[in-house]
Amino acid sequence: MNSDIRVSICFKGHRKRKKLDRLLGHPSAGYLVDLWIGAALSRPEGVLTGWTETDIEIVAGWDGEPDKFTQALISVGFIDQSEDGTLVLHDWEEHQGWACGAKKRSEAAKKAAEARWEGKAAKAGKDKK
Repeated sequence: MNSDIRVSICFKGHRKRKKLDRLLGHPSAGYLVDLWIGAALSRPEGVLTGWTETDIEIVAGWDGEPDKFTQALISVGFIDQSEDGTLVLHDWEEHQGWACGAKKRSEAAKKAAEARWEGKAAKAGKDKK
């Protein structure tokens, strides 16, 4: 499970953030950061499979005009739409590599723990002989 996301200091004055503020009103970045946090928790690869525009807005805490937030994110380039219509956080793996790797790290840790337990069990069996 992820415990954090990374936000570059360049985000403060980023062109996309300024465009988002123009479309939605200032400040809109908090909704975007909440979306990123929600994605890191439940869609760590940044692929928003199964999420509708409404789901995205709920995760972000947006309570304005329905679909406006998601459409603004697509318009300015914070969200991409794949050929099959799936919404994807733009360059998520590049910016949130730690979040993207959470599942693999968790699986590796589980395998390592199982190997340790198997090793301890084998050693305990030898010690009994």
